[in-house]
Amino acid sequence: MIRFLLPCVSALALVAISQPALAAQSSPSAEAPIGPSVDEGVSPPPGFTLVEHRMAAAGQLPPVPRINLVAPRATLRPSITRQARTHVLAFIRAAEMRHALPLGLLEALVEVESAFEPGAISRAGAMGLSQLMPATARALGVLNPFDARANVDGGARYLRAMLDRFGSINLALAAYNAGPGAVLRSRGVPANGETPAYVGKVLAAWSLGVVR
Repeated sequence: MIRFLLPCVSALALVAISQPALAAQSSPSAEAPIGPSVDEGVSPPPGFTLVEHRMAAAGQLPPVPRINLVAPRATLRPSITRQARTHVLAFIRAAEMRHALPLGLLEALVEVESAFEPGAISRAGAMGLSQLMPATARALGVLNPFDARANVDGGARYLRAMLDRFGSINLALAAYNAGPGAVLRSRGVPANGETPAYVGKVLAAWSLGVVR
């Protein structure tokens, strides 16, 4: 997520995401250093479910991880019409397959980030469907953040990198929102109010199928 958007809230190798320019990014919106690997003495806290990503490559949907704060259905923004999202969904499904993401997770993230509005701009300057900050878009090679296909692919690559790094959907979403450095420092989802709410909203959208 782009940290200021919401008030409450591979099958292919990930080559571009591992480039030094991207390594300097902390989240699509925050630009603090990523810091040490999660393997260096940092483990997910109790109650977090590790994800077997090979299941995604095999076309299986892993169980939705547990989190204490999950937004109820009533707090989710109404989805745009099915007709209006059809062309975007094609890009999302292709990106989910290309980067071996769990089916529907990227779709839920885009719903929470931008409500499927390709021209969305946050108060912080995050742009497009997956709400990329300018520096992050450049690091990902997204030349036009308002190009739906390119923006979605950039967001998918960043999310894939966070999944590979933390091995947990909860923590990957938290890192997308607050940055991996914040996740490492907190040894879990940062208890800052916004990030737990954001993770809960994405998981609720994913598990309830409100964006299908």
